[in-house]
Amino acid sequence: MKKLMLVLSMLTLMATTTVMAGTAEAPTKVKMKIKAKSKKGVVKAKIAITHNMLTYDQAKRKGKEANFITHITATVGDKVVYDASTSQFLSKNPLIKFKFHGNKGDMLKITYTQLKGEVFYGEKKIK
Repeated sequence: MKKLMLVLSMLTLMATTTVMAGTAEAPTKVKMKIKAKSKKGVVKAKIAITHNMLTYDQAKRKGKEANFITHITATVGDKVVYDASTSQFLSKNPLIKFKFHGNKGDMLKITYTQLKGEVFYGEKKIK
């Protein structure tokens, strides 16, 4: 009985994952200012994202829907070097700074997700 329930749970999970993966849109490339410089194996990254970050209160006053960044991820190859969950507290046009171990010539990819589920990205080669 336990094995049957485990198999049914796995099938349900697989079906749910397939449906969710099929409806997800591909990320949209946007222009963002990215600076990434390597010095002695340590990369300093500075990212400026242009986003109006409309909070719930602001949206209510303007008669619009709230829209702000909810998640930011930075990757080099398959390695995640920065990951942050955010909310409406993040400022308009946020500036993000962080350090990580990396090499010149690698590609730094910044991905962010908005409240509505839309995904955007930008990338730059590390100098």
